[in-house]
Amino acid sequence: MRTNFWGTLWVCHALIPLLRPNARVVNVSSFVSKKALDTCGPQLQAKFRDTELSEEELCLLMGQFVIAAQQGNHQAQGWPNTAYGTTKIGVTVLSRIQAHILTKTRAADGILLNACCPGWVRTDMAGSKAPKSPEEGAQTPIYLALLPEVAKEPHGQLVWDKTVQQW
Repeated sequence: MRTNFWGTLWVCHALIPLLRPNARVVNVSSFVSKKALDTCGPQLQAKFRDTELSEEELCLLMGQFVIAAQQGNHQAQGWPNTAYGTTKIGVTVLSRIQAHILTKTRAADGILLNACCPGWVRTDMAGSKAPKSPEEGAQTPIYLALLPEVAKEPHGQLVWDKTVQQW
């Protein structure tokens, strides 16, 4: 949670105010976020899909997961049985929230902010059996980082294989 969610949040808080017009922000999430979301209870799914969810509310939810997991009753409270997946739900939803804030506060700047999944990539974490090379895993993040200045979308989306995913 500290690295995946809070780290992303803290870096974004530090760097978003410094962004120039037409900047591109690409947060690394995972397809696991969607799988984890689908295993959440209906109330949590509704909260995470709520387009009016605030950053503060999301932070509270992430904290509630940590407490529930420490107590061993996270599944009974409707949380998925994956800490990694829950952190990536947080990154994906945070990206949507931050994109919404940018649209409200800096619409004329043309900044696009998205979350992406590089896929299952052969790394120390994923292991040698993962199907994608690091170069293949970099394709979607690079695609999002290099969207042309005239692009208006994607913005606030979860993208993998250069395709916006239904959340």
